[in-house]
Amino acid sequence: MKCLIADFKWDIEEKFDTVREKAKDYLANFESADFTVCVDDSDLEYELSLSEFPFEKPYLEYIAVLRKIGEILPFHDAFVLHGASFDVEGAGVALLAKSGTGKTTHLSRWKNFLRNKMTIVNGDKPIVRFEGDTITAYGTPWCGKENLGSNSKTLLKHICFIERDQNNYTEKITKDDALPRIFNQVYMPTKDPQAVTKTMELIDRLLSGCHLWVIHCNMDENAGEIAYNNIFKK
Repeated sequence: MKCLIADFKWDIEEKFDTVREKAKDYLANFESADFTVCVDDSDLEYELSLSEFPFEKPYLEYIAVLRKIGEILPFHDAFVLHGASFDVEGAGVALLAKSGTGKTTHLSRWKNFLRNKMTIVNGDKPIVRFEGDTITAYGTPWCGKENLGSNSKTLLKHICFIERDQNNYTEKITKDDALPRIFNQVYMPTKDPQAVTKTMELIDRLLSGCHLWVIHCNMDENAGEIAYNNIFKK
């Protein structure tokens, strides 16, 4: 199966239909791939050992393919981000949060307010790619159980960490403030120490190249509007 994901050409040797179905919007035709990804039984067993649920092999392969991609990307100035990314009239925003905080709910608050001014790039696992001073978030086939996303991209300008609060307000933070918040939101390679070093360098480039925010929110219907006004109007 040949796919164009994050403007890289991937040849994915899948055994089950799940990967192909999820990647249907990314299928492409080309003669020579940039990378080949193959998943074997040991990869499926590894994914099963990490999971809280007894997923079937087709879904385990779907997860394993992303992990394989995540191991390759840092050597090509990219990584997998765990967060929701979207475009607001040409400016890219990434919402990052601990599990259970309400990232998807907050994303929907933005969408309800902005409507067609906003395009959801990926609701769960975008790929972030660096080219010079440009930082781009790309849609991927791994877009969460809600399947929020599109085969699109956006120039990433704002990194927003969501934290639950009684009141809705947004504060700008420094790179030092953002660093401990972002570690669990970036896929960290496990196979090659050099990939880890490279990922750390890319994280520094991300935090240096974007505006950094903490969005305190209570998930009221106007939470997205308040955050938008604080970030884009000030």
